Order: sequence, then structure tokens, then C-alpha cells
Amino acid sequence: MPAPEPPRERGKLQTVAHVIVVVAAGWWMLGQLASVLRPLLIATFFAYVLLPYYSRMRRSGVAAPLALVLLAGTAVGSLLIVSMFAYANLLSLSEEAPTLKGNVLRLVEEFQGTVGAKLPAWVMSPGGAGAKRPEEYLAERMPGVVQDVANVALAGFVEAAVAGLYLLFLLMGAERLPGRVRQAYPPDRAEQILEVAGRINSAIISYLKAKTISSLLFAVPVWLVLTLCGVKFAVLWAVLTFVCNFIPYIGSVVAYSVPVAFTLLQFGTTSLALGVAVALLTIHLVCAMLVEPLLIGRAVGLSPLIVLAALAVWGLIWGLPGMVLAVPLTVVAKIVLENIEMTRPIAKLAEE
Repeated sequence: MPAPEPPRERGKLQTVAHVIVVVAAGWWMLGQLASVLRPLLIATFFAYVLLPYYSRMRRSGVAAPLALVLLAGTAVGSLLIVSMFAYANLLSLSEEAPTLKGNVLRLVEEFQGTVGAKLPAWVMSPGGAGAKRPEEYLAERMPGVVQDVANVALAGFVEAAVAGLYLLFLLMGAERLPGRVRQAYPPDRAEQILEVAGRINSAIISYLKAKTISSLLFAVPVWLVLTLCGVKFAVLWAVLTFVCNFIPYIGSVVAYSVPVAFTLLQFGTTSLALGVAVALLTIHLVCAMLVEPLLIGRAVGLSPLIVLAALAVWGLIWGLPGMVLAVPLTVVAKIVLENIEMTRPIAKLAEE
């Protein structure tokens, strides 16, 4: 008969099994509760941005109800206006699909005339003689892609409305939260919880405030360049730049490539698209190398590998909203892990 496993080894196996079960259950629950948790987290991070201004207004003698109405109303109204405007622009963009389709066909024909003759036949017709050509496939897919994006924007509008409702109640209960914690826990435990919460608050507020300012300084020049060049839906591309700037690494690629590609499709000429590409690349480089380091610095304190892993995980669970929330959620997780003795080494490994 095989010898029984030592109690220590059996305990390790049980711990690993418990961790796997908890992670799997958490993954499933996050996916199932996405429609509830996503707007709640968005509202929470908006509350982090607004709370310093709320406290400043209260110290200035503004009554709490008036301060709530002004801040929450401004935030919710701005969020809904931007969502509605983006959806309206995407609907207008879908109406431009026939023109863009014609430009796609013409550009591909020009490409085939200049470069395609030098390439093997299987590159230009990968599916064989009877398959659709690449330009035909792209032209057919374009209206559907634009409509899919418009549907996503509509879902974002609904989610923004729910987040606004959460935000109102979060701001209303923010002042009473420390007192409730002190009533619910013993004094030492309550102070420890409030200390950890204070560190989380400080980290998230500094990150979101700096990131919001840098994103605005990023989006405004993009809007100005596209407007001066006559590119349609310049405000839409500026909003895309603002949102994508909250997504490390990947967001910059999307915010740069989409307006440049649309400029090429709108005008059907490479000369103007090249000028827009150079101008936007200059803006991206200046913001990435000067503006963001000056405003944010090492505020996040996370390893680039951890940031990429967080983007992959939260993007897989919640899509684009998950990628926007990935860095703040990871910062919160790191601070919590630092305050638990067993998980403190994991938090140290996540540092930059």
C-alpha cells in the first residue's frame, strides 16, 4: 500500500484547490454580474475624482445638497451628453458607409495597380480563384462593423445612465462612511481599515486626476488638427483619444490608427492622410514623453508586465470598460495585498 501523504503536503494541496475554486468562481461571477459591477465601478472612480471638489465646496460653506446637485449633475450630464453625441456621430458615420466603401475599392485598386503586380497571385487572392477578393470582403464588412460599433455606443449610453445614478448615491454616503466603519468594527480594526482605505483613496485620486488632465491635453490637440484638416467627426475621434488614453499601450495604438485610417478613407488620397498621420504622431509622442510623465510620473508604481496582464484579464472579462478600469483596479488590489502579511510578497513582485 502507498504511504499516506504527510499532513503538510495534504494541506498545501487543499490550499491550491481552494485557490483554484475561488478564482474560477470569481471569474464566473464577474462575467455574470458585469452589467451591475461595471457601472458601479465607473461611478466609484468618478466619485474619487469629484470627492476632493466636494470637500472643497463644503469647506467653502456650500450646503451638502447643493454641492451634490452641482457636482453629480455636472458629471452625469457630461457623461450622458458625450455618450449621446458619440452615438449620434456613429449613426452619421454609418450613413457615410457607401462613400467609404467606394473609397476602399478605389484605394485597393490603386494598390493593386502599383504594388499588387509585384506580389504573388496567392497574396492578392488567398482563397483561390472562386473566393472573394480582399477589397470586396472589406467593402461588404464595413457597414456591419460601423453598426456594431454604434450598438456598443448605445449600450455605453445606457451604462452611463446607470453609473450616474450610482454616483449620486455614492457622493451622498461618502461623508458618513468613516463613522459607519468605526461603529461596525473595534477601534484598532476600524483605524486599520480606514488607513488602508485612505491609501487607496490617495492613490486612485492622484492617478485619475492626473490621467484625466493628461487625456484632455491629449484629446484637444487631436480635435484641433482633425478639424483644421477637414476630417469629419473630429469630436468623435477626440473622445476616442480621451477614452483610449486610459488604456495603457494598446489605447495609444487604437487612438492613433483609427483617425488616420478614416482620413485615408474619407479623402481617398495618401498625401493628406500622411500629413494627418505625422501631426497626430507628433501629438502622441509629445504627450507620451513629456505631458504624461510630468503629470503622472511613477504614481501607479506597477510593473509593465503586471499592467499588460491586467489589461488582458479585465479586457477578457469586461471588454473595453474592463481595459479602462484595469489599472485602477490593479492599484487597489496591490494596496490591499500590501496590508495582508501572507500576500505582501505578491504585492512587492507587482511593483515597478
